[in-house]
Formats: sequence, C-alpha cells, structure tokens
Amino acid sequence: MILGRVDENRIDTTKFVIGPNDKVYRILSREKVWKSQAVVFFLRDYSGSMYGDPTKAVVSQHLMIYAWLAVQYEKLVVPRFIVHEVKAEEVSASDYFRLSIGGGTLIASGYKKINEMVESEGLARDYNIYVFQGTDGDDFDDGKQALPELRKILGYVNRMGVCLLKHPYYKDRDTSFEEYMKKASALEQKDLFRMYTMSSAGVTEEKNVEAVKALIAQD
Repeated sequence: MILGRVDENRIDTTKFVIGPNDKVYRILSREKVWKSQAVVFFLRDYSGSMYGDPTKAVVSQHLMIYAWLAVQYEKLVVPRFIVHEVKAEEVSASDYFRLSIGGGTLIASGYKKINEMVESEGLARDYNIYVFQGTDGDDFDDGKQALPELRKILGYVNRMGVCLLKHPYYKDRDTSFEEYMKKASALEQKDLFRMYTMSSAGVTEEKNVEAVKALIAQD
C-alpha cells in the first residue's frame, strides 16, 4: 500500500508474496505454545540405499518439523543431529543435511546413540524430548537390537515420528523395519509414536507436507 501497488479497496491476495516462514505457519498451524524447553533428535539413515530422493525427502521433512517446533516452543528448541549406517554419530546441522555414505544399515545404532546422549546428559529431567527418524526400512537387524532401544526411547519422549521411504522394489512386501515393528507395541501407542509410509519414488513437497502432518498430529 505504501508503494502504491495495492488498492486497499480491491485487495487480491493471490498476488501476495509468500516467504518460507509464511509457508511454515500455513502448513503447520500454531496450535499451542509451550514455555518449557525441548530437545529434538533428528535421526536419519545415510547408508548407500538412502542416496538421492529418500535423503532429500527426509531433509525436507526434518526442516519443516524443526521450524514447527521452533514456533511451538518460542525458539526454545535444541536440535541434535544423528546419522547412522551400521554405526551412529552426532554431526553438525550442515553435515546432517549433506552427508551420504556407503555400507549397510543398523537402525539400532541410532536408537542406542540417542539413549546414551539422553542418559549421560540427563536430558529427560530438564527437557521435553522429540525424536524424528527417516529410513528406507532396510536393516541388518531383525529387531532384537532395535526394539529394546526403541522401548527405552518411548519411556521418555513426548513424540517419536518415523517416516519410512519405501523403495518401489518392495512392492507389497514388508521391509525389515516393518516386519519387526509389527511385533512391537509401539504402533499402538499413537500418543507417543507415529509412523508414516510413503514411496521413495516421485516425492513432492506436497507429499512431504502430508508426511509431516501425520508425524506431528495430535489426534
């Protein structure tokens, strides 16, 4: 209006410029603001099978989730970034969003790393804790290592959300992760645990938004 480019009597909202922050507010509504602090663990498989579109999807989703939590907690959010193949390590944000490697996959290593950090730093005592994971479901483990570590995580998290980016070659077959998750009670604990499955092929920003909505849903 100040520049004389908008007629205040005939406002056309379709011509407004929308920035990235506006997109976050529109997609993930500000439902509630917490005054406490939160730690959010972002965990992703960076083994060879995750190269390309699966990793791009996970990175996009985790950026949106972090932006949403920053709004909910008025920026009192501490992000921690963990990557894994058969071993897990904490990395910087820049490394998290760009690293890839070859090799196999052991999801339990990521869960164990989170538990070690929470326990050694006493995080569950002072923070609300969130865990968001991206995986293609491939795993050397049949659940014997992963499930005990997962149950520990569910003992202290406010929410754990897993996006499974399933490779098309699985078709109607379950991934290793799906097979052992069906043996666990985690899928029944919808207040704490959400899993969203999508194809790793043909990922769009709209599909990523749907995944994020499912992972953070409060219903």
